[in-house]
Amino acid sequence: MSELSEIRTKVALLEKDAESGALIHQRLEVAIEKLTDITVSLKGMLVQQETKLAKAEEVDNDIFITLESRQVKWDNDLKELHSRITTNTRELREHQIMSENKMLNELRNIRNQLDNRVAVLEKWRWIIVGGSIIVGLMISNPNSMLMQFFG
Repeated sequence: MSELSEIRTKVALLEKDAESGALIHQRLEVAIEKLTDITVSLKGMLVQQETKLAKAEEVDNDIFITLESRQVKWDNDLKELHSRITTNTRELREHQIMSENKMLNELRNIRNQLDNRVAVLEKWRWIIVGGSIIVGLMISNPNSMLMQFFG
């Protein structure tokens, strides 16, 4: 009987092991279910994150395109401004040169007019000086002067 009791002991131990194994299997099934739920949740979260990343990349691309278009517009505006400044500078120079030329011509005309007037005044001065000399000589020697002229 000892063999039988040994077999019964072994069977009892095996039954306990089987029960323990069954408990472990139940716990593993629960753990697997929880892991499956977690995996499904993680997949959902990954899908959401991928969607957010895709949207963020799309927004980044839109921002990049907007920045590029604004840079092109800024460059064009800057070129136009530079062109306007250059044109205005050139026009101002031309206007300044024309104004200077007009002023120089006017000054030349004024100088010519003054030269003409001064020449007339000098002519009259010499006529007056010459007449005064003749009158002075006539007054100082009235007889001798008259005889030289008429005589």
